[in-house]
Amino acid sequence: MRKYALPVVGVLVAVPLALLTILWLAIEDRPRTDRKVILTPEHVGRAKAIIDTHRHRASPGMLAVARVRPADADLAANYLASRLGNGSAQVAVADRSAIIRLSLPMTSTALPAINGYLNLEGTLLQTDGLPALRSVRIGKLPLPDAFTELIALRVEDWLRRDSEYWAGFDALRQIRISRDELVVVYRWIDAFPHDMKASMVDEHERGRLLSYQSLLAANSTRNGGVGSLATILSQLARGTSPAQSAGEAMADNRAMILVATFHVLGISLEKLLPEAARWPHPPPQKITLDGRDDFAKHFMVSAAIAAYADTALADAIGLYKEIDDSRYGSGFSFNDIAADRAGTKFGEKAVASEDSARDLRGQMASGIEDRDLMPEWKDLPEYLSEAEFKRRFTEIDSPAYRAVMQKIEHRVADLRILR
Repeated sequence: MRKYALPVVGVLVAVPLALLTILWLAIEDRPRTDRKVILTPEHVGRAKAIIDTHRHRASPGMLAVARVRPADADLAANYLASRLGNGSAQVAVADRSAIIRLSLPMTSTALPAINGYLNLEGTLLQTDGLPALRSVRIGKLPLPDAFTELIALRVEDWLRRDSEYWAGFDALRQIRISRDELVVVYRWIDAFPHDMKASMVDEHERGRLLSYQSLLAANSTRNGGVGSLATILSQLARGTSPAQSAGEAMADNRAMILVATFHVLGISLEKLLPEAARWPHPPPQKITLDGRDDFAKHFMVSAAIAAYADTALADAIGLYKEIDDSRYGSGFSFNDIAADRAGTKFGEKAVASEDSARDLRGQMASGIEDRDLMPEWKDLPEYLSEAEFKRRFTEIDSPAYRAVMQKIEHRVADLRILR
């Protein structure tokens, strides 16, 4: 037995040492990619144009092509890394290849030694189909291409077992890479929209949405054809007892905000969740905030985006709409931006923490008025054409523009429900 003791001891020592060496090589002290996410109205406009084009032109079964600027692909990667992993990403595009860099924070209370950053880098090479991942490096640790291919096959097998994820992955046919654009070729699948909608909402979330939808339907019948946003939100906040929401106030608030948003916009939840076609339907209502239905829409859309996404995205979308209105619609409105900012802060507070979520629900349940949601707005400029906006404010971020925005921010911060 003694002759086996030394090899066994060697293995027992070597394996932990090997693992520690891999961790030392893979995890680093600082991120190699560290970038802020900066969303502008132009980014939102380009994304909207791509979506609108393919929504109207693509039909089930046909091959379609989407063209994406490298800068927009880079922004999208960085946004997703920040949103999903609190990290940063960068995509550097060349002809027929793209280098992807990703930095993610690693924290562990159980194993403080592995705290640090996971820095990944890899190259996507254009093929006749989807790009192939090569030259992957995790920190100081390079991965053999054969090992990378094996991992990619395992990921594909995992996707195949989930029909909802696989439907989207399988729709992709080719990605062509150049310095000027990424060309994405995909086949539109008839069941794809239905599958994607179903995958966005889990079972618990559906239960919450059904509960608030039922409550809204019952209250809307009594409220009549015109309602106040403050009244709607107060009624919904009273609908779930603290016992039912213990430890889940943030999730309850998200569902409440989403149901209220769809109602304010006059859109059926069926657009998001097909099974909602069988749920109680509130009668159509005109919902106003401080006497204006456009304020209610701005407030709730921004609140929903902030609750389900983040503040930067809500701000960019709200500002994009105002710039678009100055060119083609009713004009640039600082009043609408005030409603956007108030809604964003409301949605932010609704999901900031369990304590914040409960505090907000308590204030709404005790009764609120429109003035608690919408700051003073009557002295703010609105209906500005593009030419008038440029004459008075020159451009976004000019001193004159910042002065008005600072006034709006102070007024929003003073709203009772947000203190």
